[in-house]
Amino acid sequence: MPELPEVETLKNALLPLVRHQVLEDIHFHRSNLRYPIPIADLNERFKGRRIDNVLRKGKYILFQAETGAMILHLGMSGRVTQSHSAEAKEKHTHIVFKFQSNLYLHFVDPRRFGCVAWAPENKGHPLLDRLGVDPMTPELTAQAMKTLAKGCTASIKSFLMDSHRLAGVGNIYACESLFRSGIRPTSPAGRVSLKRWERLVAELRFVLQQSIDAGGSTLRDFFNADGEPGYYSTQFCVYGKEKQACPQCSFPITRITQTGRSTFYCKKCQK
Repeated sequence: MPELPEVETLKNALLPLVRHQVLEDIHFHRSNLRYPIPIADLNERFKGRRIDNVLRKGKYILFQAETGAMILHLGMSGRVTQSHSAEAKEKHTHIVFKFQSNLYLHFVDPRRFGCVAWAPENKGHPLLDRLGVDPMTPELTAQAMKTLAKGCTASIKSFLMDSHRLAGVGNIYACESLFRSGIRPTSPAGRVSLKRWERLVAELRFVLQQSIDAGGSTLRDFFNADGEPGYYSTQFCVYGKEKQACPQCSFPITRITQTGRSTFYCKKCQK
């Protein structure tokens, strides 16, 4: 699943392509993805309108126009590719956006867990309103996280991946930041000290920024708008490295399952 760095990478690629461009037409090849697509509303609100900005909120991309914001979520396997044709060259192309300058953006989503929605100008949306702190903003501080985690018995890894607390942190970056912080992923979030939160916040920002700089992590489905893969996966310390040597102590990396997701960590380095 694309996480914050992959969505930020896509946003950065889309911004110079569509900012100040008029969205001339929208071609829909199906009426639903994870949720029904509001086809009539999208046509009425955005067709023929200029896109003023492209933003990221958590794992969502927002195309802002004077009539509101079109919201895009990539789901498990979604991606956006650019083309000079409306022809759907990939089997799972569900929506094609036609812009000025003969630019077409194709929304491809094989597993159909993505979604497209919209919100009126200067108003919220249920998909966005309950999102937690964005890790790349100043609002993420050690004290804020310790306060938020007070009394929480869930594991620190589950806490990091809870989008109502932190927006955009998925499995990869939770594993990597906990390893770099020396915190065992099964530790109760409410018992993490302020000092350890300070280290974790710093390491979380570090791995997210590293991944953004590397263009994200390509595992199975993620490519940016140019069709280029991300390269951060070559820098993983523990993710996907079960039984391989820990880069710090050479002890074999352990894999466990937490809330249905694989967790990778070092039993010696993470306490």
